[in-house]
Amino acid sequence: MISVNKVYTLYCIACSVNIIYTIIMKKNETPPIARSLLNAFNWFDISLLASMKEQGLEEISHSQSMMMAYLNDSGIRISELAKNLRISRQAAQKRVVELEKIGFVSTVIDPSNLSAKIVTLTPKGRSSTKVALEIFTALEVELSKRIGVDDFNYMKKIVEKDWGFPVVIKKKT
Repeated sequence: MISVNKVYTLYCIACSVNIIYTIIMKKNETPPIARSLLNAFNWFDISLLASMKEQGLEEISHSQSMMMAYLNDSGIRISELAKNLRISRQAAQKRVVELEKIGFVSTVIDPSNLSAKIVTLTPKGRSSTKVALEIFTALEVELSKRIGVDDFNYMKKIVEKDWGFPVVIKKKT
């Protein structure tokens, strides 16, 4: 697992890569909004993982954190997790095993399909998820202080809008 110092180092590397990307781009072009959204997501994820570590919680990786976001008390099939995360079933299975080892999840055979497994949060996993949500709330408060409450609320309102189905841009002929 990664220490808080390593998380900060990774954040610094990500910032450096972003600066290099910006320098390489033409002077009059701005980075695509997708890059800005990714940078914003990474700020939250890095802050979350470092805060969880600071509070003495089990260290988890970015990929494990992503998986935890899709888990709930009612359970979900590993194949559905793979689909949600856009990874292979084998990669999802590996992350589930890692989360089982630290006691965050448990698996049971799906009674409706004996070849499938259902993943559910354990009490430890539910507790960690609760703390993560509390950290997210604190991060939102901190971000609203940094960028201004009005801008924060406006940004939140915009990203929460229904963007509709994904778009496929056809090749220009």
